[in-house]
Amino acid sequence: MATSLQSKRTAVKARKNFKEVVALNDNPWRWGVGLEAAIAMGIPLLAFYFSGHLTLGFISSLGGLTALHCPQLKRKERAVVLPVVILAITFSSLLGAYMAADVWLKMLCIVLVTIIGCVFMIGWRLGPPGPLMMVLVAAVTGKIASSSAPEVQHLSSIMYPLLVGLGAFAGYVVIVFPLLFKKFRKPEHNGRKFNEIFSGLKFDEVSKAITLRIITGVTLAVLLAWVFKEERIYWMVLPVIAVLQAGPSVRLTVIKGVHRMIGSLLGVLLYGIILLINPQGLGLVLTVLILQFGIEVVVMRNYGLALMFITPLALTIASIGHNVDMMATIQARVLDTIIGIVIALLVFFVFEKTKFRTQ
Repeated sequence: MATSLQSKRTAVKARKNFKEVVALNDNPWRWGVGLEAAIAMGIPLLAFYFSGHLTLGFISSLGGLTALHCPQLKRKERAVVLPVVILAITFSSLLGAYMAADVWLKMLCIVLVTIIGCVFMIGWRLGPPGPLMMVLVAAVTGKIASSSAPEVQHLSSIMYPLLVGLGAFAGYVVIVFPLLFKKFRKPEHNGRKFNEIFSGLKFDEVSKAITLRIITGVTLAVLLAWVFKEERIYWMVLPVIAVLQAGPSVRLTVIKGVHRMIGSLLGVLLYGIILLINPQGLGLVLTVLILQFGIEVVVMRNYGLALMFITPLALTIASIGHNVDMMATIQARVLDTIIGIVIALLVFFVFEKTKFRTQ
């Protein structure tokens, strides 16, 4: 009888955990915000495409990731916060470009940007996507800067942050443009001012623990990726950040780890489909914009689902100018994702045995 009751409890718990992995939050689908984010990335991409410099457009489009930051804030608050995010994103690109020439500098770059991103995004409580996009911009910039693509071989390092900054500014204009209309100038849309949002870094015990875990996990992932192969540094790091910034509890972290692994793996498969279709020119531009649109539509409902779009977006932009072996790339990215998730969970459970435990 006791065994039967225990089995029923286990089954109920398993069903509950499964539902939490696949369930959608109550937040609405963000169709308008998705369109806004796609336009933010599309302006520099299309401008460079029609001028005959598509590779430069993809570099600039990294700045469009600025539009994914602080979605929980009011538009007027975002108008105040995003210029600082632009500086952070541009600086991440600067480090990625200048530290791309040497493997040890690349490793140091990823760790430095992670530290800066954690202090900036977590310390000021700026919300999603946390330090993830800053690390992504640094990683992809470094990947492109070290590539053999003809259009970037003679591109000076300073041009990368300038292009990213240009794309970020274009995205910012798209975000603040609606403020020109009376609807968004009403008092209820005002929100907090700059000195209220950036009133000082606020690290409580939980945010301090999450920050230390992310930095530790990223450092381990960077070192392990170097053992495997230098170019895989970036792709092991991203799932580590995605999992460790999820939350303070063991149960939530494990569920989010599974959640985000599934999303990342689906994203790798979607990238494989993109490689199989092999869009070129305007088709490639539209593919990237659809992925950016998809991220913003789903991110507030299911972050794992958002990773299904974030992963191929990052891989598509990073592969510009490269001849990509589809099966080898998919296999490597799947392995990198699994290793990154395992590192994140190991770091979490080890920290739970220290004074930085959060439970």
